[in-house]
Amino acid sequence: MFSDNTNPSNFDPLGLGQRQVAHHLWMAAASAIATITPYLPALNLAQLPTSTGIAAFRPADRDSTNPGVLSEGSSRKPPPYNMHVDDALYADVGTYAVHAICVSILALFWLLGFPTNPLVPSPLSVDKFESFYNHQRKMVGRKFNSWTLSVGLLDYKLDQLQVMLREWLEKPSFNLLEVATLPGILENHTRYARWARCWFFTLQNAVRFILHGRFKIVNRIFNRSGRTATLHLPTAHIGGQPTSYHLGP
Repeated sequence: MFSDNTNPSNFDPLGLGQRQVAHHLWMAAASAIATITPYLPALNLAQLPTSTGIAAFRPADRDSTNPGVLSEGSSRKPPPYNMHVDDALYADVGTYAVHAICVSILALFWLLGFPTNPLVPSPLSVDKFESFYNHQRKMVGRKFNSWTLSVGLLDYKLDQLQVMLREWLEKPSFNLLEVATLPGILENHTRYARWARCWFFTLQNAVRFILHGRFKIVNRIFNRSGRTATLHLPTAHIGGQPTSYHLGP
């Protein structure tokens, strides 16, 4: 796999393996906390929520995508331990939080080895390890809140998005790099804002339509002038230097 170098392109087998092992160990490894604690800083849990905080909880809706944490026999199921590249994403209530953390790390050590050799780096990144756990967390560029069941943009990313959109509203023209960057940023930010998703797809289709038409025009001009072979114009996008286009209807 890509010369067998461990990189994001081949993290999937390791992530899937860790997920499956963690599912097994969550029920089978009663000693996970005792096994993993020596390799971790002290874990600290937030205080229990007050009655006012509990009243603000948003209950989860059970559906086919999120069937809940209880099996058909009403026994507790392990967290899904979803993976994002090399990050394990999971949440749990305070009663099981430390166990869930230690099980995930134990599964990682089972796959990649315990950090017992001082010459071999540990598979667990302790430098970025956060030892305090409450209902909020910043992960993979998002902020999560398990009380309100919400996922949102970080404050500084929201500010950057607002600045970028204001600039686009005043742009008289744009180049290929700018128009390629805009849909990428909006696709990422609208992933958790379903109400804005339809607007993004409309904009994406408009950009595709403009670039496709411009490519056909430039391709005919280059063919007529014999420059196509010189510029090696590809079939998917316009080659050469970025060209400015007018924003218009």
